[in-house]
Amino acid sequence: MLPIRHLTIGAVLLLVAVCLLPWAYPEEQTAQPTVQPASPHISPEEKADAEIGKSAAKEIEKQFKIVENPPDLPRIEAVIAQLRPVTEKPHQSYQVKVIAGKAINAFSLPGGYLYYTQGLLEAVESEDELAAVSAHEMAHICLNHPRKLMSKDERYQRILAPILLASLLSDSKAVDPGAVATVAHLIAQDALNHYGREAELEADSQAVLYLKESKRYNPVAMLTVTEGLARIEGGEPQVEMGVFQTHPLAKARIEAIVRRLQELGVPIERRRVTKSLVAEAQRLTQGDREIGELRLNGRVVFQPAAEFEGLSPAARAQRSAEILNSLLLADLQLLEVGLVKEGDSALVQARGETILTITPADAAFHNTTVEALADQAMEAIRLGFQEEKVKRAY
Repeated sequence: MLPIRHLTIGAVLLLVAVCLLPWAYPEEQTAQPTVQPASPHISPEEKADAEIGKSAAKEIEKQFKIVENPPDLPRIEAVIAQLRPVTEKPHQSYQVKVIAGKAINAFSLPGGYLYYTQGLLEAVESEDELAAVSAHEMAHICLNHPRKLMSKDERYQRILAPILLASLLSDSKAVDPGAVATVAHLIAQDALNHYGREAELEADSQAVLYLKESKRYNPVAMLTVTEGLARIEGGEPQVEMGVFQTHPLAKARIEAIVRRLQELGVPIERRRVTKSLVAEAQRLTQGDREIGELRLNGRVVFQPAAEFEGLSPAARAQRSAEILNSLLLADLQLLEVGLVKEGDSALVQARGETILTITPADAAFHNTTVEALADQAMEAIRLGFQEEKVKRAY
């Protein structure tokens, strides 16, 4: 379960709903999942998960507005279909729901119920990031985290396990209201733990593997999503969270994901999965002269106006864009970009490579100086990096 805004309510409802077993809704049929593979034999444990999830979903959907026929549903289902074969439960059915609102949130319920907020669907910057969120929630289900949470604590084992076991074996239609109240009280105390620190780290690790084995989605997206969540959490007011401490967990998750990516030999190239900094080259005409233009996220960096080293102005802009994009994908940082004076020209360089060269002929065409054009280029690059830090929704 991703520890994002408004999750406390969802977590409480999920766990309290565990008490509302199938006898609470005996007249209703199991909801048909929106993503449904072939159905092999369902184990008793999976049947129990489905019933618990069904009851929990009813409680969730009393509290949140569910979007009818959400336009994002097909792309979410397509992502799940790509990931499901590489999980531990390739036969698992999933029911996808979209919650109205700008909060950035996603969570899962036992039995294959996946919830995404509109805010999250607007925030993800690529199919890779959407797949990372989905893989994390699918991992919770495929690794049986809800069931483990209910069984590992002695208090739950003493009260909840006998109820579940008796219900499954005898198909009982009754439940002790006192036991339900006791379980609900215990759950409310522990709700801020969600599935727990260990489960979060395990879901992240397994999600990275799902993404890699899908051969379709970039595993680095698990890192960019988690780093984004950490930025959100870091910007929120400090609140006493009891046993659930958000910031240490976010830091631990990021560190663990980086280690996992390194173990799997995945290059950490964040900008491949985000709409971060992108350089583009254009061909322009000013008066009767053709010039080039280098842009960074739509902002003009430099307009080559003269031939240089056998390249036309447009070709110079194109080469600069290719070099800059290559460096950006390799996680270039602003501090690595600098100006170098070479004769009458100015060079913008990074990591030993020349991104662009500003010549006196360029300056003459623009009726300014080499130094002024160099300062303008560096300022545009600086603003691009600054914008990258603040523009991402998470």
